[in-house]
Amino acid sequence: MPSSTYLIPHRGLGAVQALPIYGAQTKENREFTVTLAPRKDGGLQVRTDSPIGHITSADRAEYPEIDLLFRAGLTPAATAAPQPDGSLSLLLPRPGLCLPANNPPAGPWTMLGYAPPINITDLPADLDIPAQARMHVLVTLTPSAAGTGADAYLGPRLVGRLDGVDVAKQGTTLAHAYHAPRSTGRVLSIYAGPPLPDSLEASLADATPTSPAATETFETTSFRAVSIDKPEPRRRWWPIVLAVLGIAALIGAILLIL
Repeated sequence: MPSSTYLIPHRGLGAVQALPIYGAQTKENREFTVTLAPRKDGGLQVRTDSPIGHITSADRAEYPEIDLLFRAGLTPAATAAPQPDGSLSLLLPRPGLCLPANNPPAGPWTMLGYAPPINITDLPADLDIPAQARMHVLVTLTPSAAGTGADAYLGPRLVGRLDGVDVAKQGTTLAHAYHAPRSTGRVLSIYAGPPLPDSLEASLADATPTSPAATETFETTSFRAVSIDKPEPRRRWWPIVLAVLGIAALIGAILLIL
């Protein structure tokens, strides 16, 4: 794949969605990587060395984050899976989870790859993620104050310690994580695999409108851009109503006296 390819993971982010790749037939019996390109009809062309099929415009519309990759000058890549009837499906996470919901901090930094998740369930109550939200985020890992392992932060907030993860020689280190609700609370699954040779998260950050407040809290959304405009204050009518009623009562009292 070219160096500008951004691989969209489908594992580790909850339920996997299988989009049909129309017009494609394969003799493959295992998953393989494909790249995506926009089509004039609003769909997506699916390619290996050459076009092999397409995704409909309706299915593309469910994933606006893919268009952010195009706007950032990146080529989306994903996994194709053969089906028993010889057809192909494109494997993606739920819409909204293809890309991290926050941008990385200023570099340089090292991005870790995927690995079996390290689950953290004892999360701070004031974490900047709603308890029932499913969210793909980036966490920062630093050498643990305990002397071994690594401490994981979401922005400035410590979310937990990862045993057996050594980041001492890697400087600022980032890892993908998935936040999801559970019947007993919620969990943050962190994927701290071997360092990736290259990561294109910075290109996404450069292509995304952000607000100063979002940058400060490390909660900059990806394709759902944060508006920098302040909302208009909500008009409150009840003080006016009370004042009018008060004046009317006062006038009535004066008239009774007269």
